[in-house]
Amino acid sequence: MQLLLRNLILILFFHGGACLHGQVDAVSFDYRIDDLASYRVVFESYYITPGGQTVYFTAEDSGNYDFFWEFGDGSTGSQPAMMHSYMSAGTYDVTLTITDISDPSLTMSDIIEVTVNDAFEVPNVFTPDGDGINDVFIVRSNGVTPLNITIFDRGGSIVYQHTSPIINWDGRTPGGTLVRPGVYYYVITSSEPFYNKKGFIHVYYGR
Repeated sequence: MQLLLRNLILILFFHGGACLHGQVDAVSFDYRIDDLASYRVVFESYYITPGGQTVYFTAEDSGNYDFFWEFGDGSTGSQPAMMHSYMSAGTYDVTLTITDISDPSLTMSDIIEVTVNDAFEVPNVFTPDGDGINDVFIVRSNGVTPLNITIFDRGGSIVYQHTSPIINWDGRTPGGTLVRPGVYYYVITSSEPFYNKKGFIHVYYGR
């Protein structure tokens, strides 16, 4: 998955074998798809020391290096770690270039192919009891397409209604009161049929 540019080896060493800031032997980056939105990707850069150790760059490293991300869709970034949202599914060639501020002739790059896909996952159980586990009803989607969600109690009254590309409900009514344990019915609609769904949510406490 990680393909160093073909000319990387040629630019690693300057001035008698010195590497970036005297400690970086090679640079690369990891990425992960966000848990909430499938079009949103988190990127983290790292370097490999001459001894083979992997060390992640932090915000403090911005004082020594310039970071330049090209996300493959025309967007760019300049931090060691970045979160980027794509507007559509597809495969993108993402490039990271790092330059030593003290000597701009010292530059390294890496390129990785990143694929983002449509996602649609609606849980049927959640427990908004404040224990930090499954406290929020989260609809996982692409994070771009607006979703309309309405949740009803058994009597047909609306307990939650919202329109947003990202849906996360904490189990509270518009008045701020936690709903009672039980079964609720949801309806999700959107401009794209892929994101239209109806179903039931089971709310528990103390589990």
